[in-house]
Parts: sequence; C-alpha cells; structure tokens
Amino acid sequence: MLTIIEEWHELIKWALATHAALWLGAFIVFVFLSGMLRERRNPSASAAWLLFMLAVPYVAIPLYLALGTRKLEALARQKQLLFAGRTLQTPQGSPLLSLFAQLGVPAPASVTGFHLHTEAKAATARLLAFIDGADRSIDIEIFILAGDATGRMLINRLARCAQRGIRVRLLLDGVGSFLLSRKHLKPLVDAGGEVARFIPVLHVPLRGRTNLRNHRKLVVVDEKRVWSGGRNLANEYLQGEKQTHWYDLSFDLEGPAALDYQTLFDADWAFARQRQPAYAERTMPSSDNLLPPHEVQILPGGPDMEEDVLEQTLLALIREARQRILIVTPYFVPTETLQTLLCLSARSGIQVDLLLPEKSNHRIADLVRNRFLRELHKAGVGIHMLPDDMLHAKAWVIDDHWAVIGSANIDLRSLQLNFELMTLLHAQADVVAVQTWVDTQLVRTQPWQVPPRSRLRETTEGLLMLISFQL
Repeated sequence: MLTIIEEWHELIKWALATHAALWLGAFIVFVFLSGMLRERRNPSASAAWLLFMLAVPYVAIPLYLALGTRKLEALARQKQLLFAGRTLQTPQGSPLLSLFAQLGVPAPASVTGFHLHTEAKAATARLLAFIDGADRSIDIEIFILAGDATGRMLINRLARCAQRGIRVRLLLDGVGSFLLSRKHLKPLVDAGGEVARFIPVLHVPLRGRTNLRNHRKLVVVDEKRVWSGGRNLANEYLQGEKQTHWYDLSFDLEGPAALDYQTLFDADWAFARQRQPAYAERTMPSSDNLLPPHEVQILPGGPDMEEDVLEQTLLALIREARQRILIVTPYFVPTETLQTLLCLSARSGIQVDLLLPEKSNHRIADLVRNRFLRELHKAGVGIHMLPDDMLHAKAWVIDDHWAVIGSANIDLRSLQLNFELMTLLHAQADVVAVQTWVDTQLVRTQPWQVPPRSRLRETTEGLLMLISFQL
C-alpha cells in the first residue's frame, strides 16, 4: 500500500510540474510574442517567428534572443547625436530633403573629385593608390576580406603603411570574414595595425545581435579620401579575371564629404570595440547652396538608424519618378510596399527596368524572387537577366536626376536588417555615368523567362519566403 501511495505522490508531482511548465511556457511565449509584434517587421518574418514559437517555444525563444533583434535603440540614439550637426534643420526644395531631415541623414556634402569604377582593375588601382599615398590614417570597414591573393596583397601593403607610422584600423564583419584566420592578419597586427571584428560569431549570444551583419564597404584615407561601393576585398571583386570576375560598381571621392564617411567609420569602430563614439562638431552647409555640382549624400542604413532609411529612401525616389526607374541588384526579395509601388509605377506608364543575374551565388534567393518577378512581369516591368556572369552591383537610377550606389541589395536582409552604406549622387554627370553603365549591361541581357507555375513550386517559394529574412 505504501508503495502505491508513493507512486501516486510522484505522479501528482510530475503532473503539477508539467502543468506549471506548460503555463510558464505559455506565459513566456506571450511575453516574447507581444514584444516581437511591437517591432516593425516584414509580415513573412513575423509569421515565421510566430509559428516557430507556438510549435517549439523552448527552442524558438533562445533562438529569438540570439537572432531576433532588428534595431539597436541605444546605438541609433548615438548615431543621431553623431550626425546632429549635419542634418537639415529647415529643408527647402525637394520633398526628399524633408524626408532625409526626418530620417536623421546627413545633408549633401561637396566633393572635389568623384570617380566611378565600372571595371575591377580601375577599382583596384584607385584603392592601392589611396593606400600607398596615405599620410596619417587608413580606416577600412569591409564585409569580406578573403585569404586569397588579393587579401594577402592588401594585408601586406597595410602592414608596410603601419610600419611607416600610419594608423591602420581594419574592421571586419564577424560572419563575412569568419574564415579569415589570425595567421592572415598577423603581418598587419605585428606591424602595429589594429583589427576588430564586428559582432564576432563567438560572443554572448542572448543579446539579439548574432544575426546582425555589417555589410558596409568603406575605406577612408587621411579623413579626406573615400573608396566605397559594392565590392568586397577578394579576387572575384578586384582581379578582373574572367574565370572569377563578378560585375560590380564602386567609386572614390575626395573632399569635405569624406568627413561624413569618417564619422560613420568611427562610430562603427567604437561599437565593435565597445567604446563610446566621439562627438565632433560639424558645420552644416548653408541652406541657400545645398546642391551645387558634385555633391553626394551618405545614406547609412541598418540597426544603428531609428528608421529603415534605405527602404524609405528608395520608396520616396520611386514616388518621385516621372519617366524611368532602373534597379540593379544581385538578389531580389522586396518588401510588400516596394513590390506594390514598382507595380503601380509600371502600370502608370513609367518605364521600370530590373537588372538581375540569371543565376546568383544564392540559390534560395533565386527561387524566392520568382514569386515577385511574376507579378512585376504582369505589371509591365522589364526584367533583364545577365547570363553566365555574376552581377554583384547595387544601383538605383531615377530619371536622370538621382542615382544611388553602394552595398545594399534589394532584399529583406539589406533593407531591414544589415548595416549598409549607400551614397546618393546629386550631380547630373555622376548620375549619367551610372545610368550609362546600366544601359551598357542591359545590351548583354536576356528577357526573364517566366517559369511554369505549379503548386509544388509556389508552395516551395512560400516556405522559403518565411525564412528569407534571416538568410
């Protein structure tokens, strides 16, 4: 009899513990769901997290704690202070200037020289010229620095600069440059250069930052010269050899505008080193001469900005279009708002052209994009595929008035999750240069062939769409 009572006692304790665990799990899921739904997310991302938490909460919640953060509020407040003296207080003229003032984007700044790199060899030559000509400092912020011949050559050059007493700081993304070993960086470190990892893979995971990647490509020399765009530092981006070549765009500039890029680098470096960024007093350009020839405007986007700067900028530019919209991107997984606006623009008689690689280096992205391309094709958007070659360039051209180039793809990760850097070109000569390059690529393209529809294909696309935000 005593044995039976003890068994019932253990059974009751197990039932109570299970009941308590279920209620605790339900309460935790409720708390995290309410917090998740307060954040502005793409509906597909919210749906994926919702289903995941309801299905396996004890697995989903730790993953959400590691991956779920989309905005770093403290960092965004710091960035507002950094650019406080450079934003427009009383914007006049284009509605875009009013938008930028609200978004906290620095005002346009002048440049004394701007060069667009449409070829890898030109991009490499300008980069090496900047590095070799440095007098005081070299700051590099990059997603991928490869351990190949290009990466080793750059490390050795930077090491020689450090040996000459030049301050060299190298900021690498923790995921993008994960495979780059300490051995490859040793010559630079031994010469006195500094290296930091932006959100390393091995870090305290439950801070929500694991999935935030620094996709920016930026080199600032002596606080007055800038090299930026879409190219990483690896053979396929800089060597220009046919067997490894990726078509891309980058640029360099000199002049006062370089200080905005320097400010951005300093803030990112401070974040990576877990330090407080320095606040520099900056003089805002007078409002009566905001847009002289050869001015550029830095457009940083990501968790360090309170708003989704790049998505809102692209939407505003499309709304301003009257004749033509050109978009170049390696991956195309747009937000629903962007997709709708592109369809409306095409149906309104505006020429909308989308340039993509026929096959990118991300197969999942190629599969997901079809559900969007079918709708765009039906609306009259020209969809052009570059065969055989990988197109890695990112560019937006609106009429002949605006051009934007940089690091951001047209996908959910770049527009709403990554640290990105785009540059808005105001000078018509610079806009025409980008437009001419795009038109040159269009000659080599083939029209997109609509794949046959099937339930299996569309179901697969829908399922992949649920996880595309995190890829």
